[in-house]
Amino acid sequence: MRLARSLTAAFVALTVLTAVPPPALATEPPEAEAEAEAAPVLTLAQALNLAENRNAGVQLAALQMATARSALTVAPASAPALAPLAAAFLQTQYGISIPQEAITPQAVGEQARLTYEQAAAQYHSARQQVRRAALQAYVEWQKAVATVEAQQAALERTRTQLANVEAAVAVGSAAAYDLLQVQAAVSGQEAALAGAQAAEEAARSALGQVIGTPIAGGVRPEPVTLRSDEVSLPTDLEALIEQALAQRPDVRSAALDLESRRLQTGLATDGAAAQQVQSAASQYQLAVAQARAEVTQAYLAAHGALQELKAREKALEPAQEALRLAELRYEAGIGTWVEVQAASAAALEAEAGRIQAAAGLLLRLLELHQAVGGI
Repeated sequence: MRLARSLTAAFVALTVLTAVPPPALATEPPEAEAEAEAAPVLTLAQALNLAENRNAGVQLAALQMATARSALTVAPASAPALAPLAAAFLQTQYGISIPQEAITPQAVGEQARLTYEQAAAQYHSARQQVRRAALQAYVEWQKAVATVEAQQAALERTRTQLANVEAAVAVGSAAAYDLLQVQAAVSGQEAALAGAQAAEEAARSALGQVIGTPIAGGVRPEPVTLRSDEVSLPTDLEALIEQALAQRPDVRSAALDLESRRLQTGLATDGAAAQQVQSAASQYQLAVAQARAEVTQAYLAAHGALQELKAREKALEPAQEALRLAELRYEAGIGTWVEVQAASAAALEAEAGRIQAAAGLLLRLLELHQAVGGI
């Protein structure tokens, strides 16, 4: 599946596993000399690795897969005289009660294979669930950090304007009313920055809970640099659905369960096994329907998010140019501070919208990748 031409930061992390050691997540503030250096970065790949390695559900699924693999290697596979041993093996390993005369070594080996493959599918499903939660929390953190940076830039720009207005008032070239307005704007942006910083702290804490370790305040995520011209979305929805049905772990698990039930029906002598086959077939059809729905929803959401980012990017450039011109007009004495303030608010809103749209598109791309069975 070709989702993008240049999404290295996002999709390397989706395919490379545990190759990057976890970063040092210090809980103490950095020393003064360390603050002069670049802030440490927690990459998406590292966050995913931490989430997997510290999740009890994934570890349990891995243990169950290893147990099933061991059972596969010791499954009775020859000599009809082993029927009593095979019956005991099936009862112990899988809880299946089958008459000894109906058992063949091939059936025992096949059941062991199916059980191992089911355990492997469940392990991959557990990994996918944990990674999905980590991906969502990480993107929310990225978005929160980018919002803080935009608010900080806007505040610094307004503080510079405040200094200019104070100087203009001192020489009588600006009214005191302008100074009051700039001071009010600075106060408002300081409050907005405090709110953005609180949201960033909450997002960082939420990611720390998902990955199982707190993230120090000095640690940063990878920046949100995604642009619409870097993204090329697939256009064949049915091909994506077929890919999902072939590789999604939940669909694979349901198919294996159905195959196992059919095998048991061929061995058992009572009617209960046939009912179990019917139930497994229903579960498989349900898994297929759910996969189709999730892929379709993720596909449409990704296309919608891409269009939104394009619109946000298109709106940002004129907003920034309007702010530049408003500042020039004010400095030349032919504009008012009200114009500058309005243009500044519009530019900040446009930048915030672009950040939200870029983060939203990144999340939709990752969701689409997972909907088709990517880990």
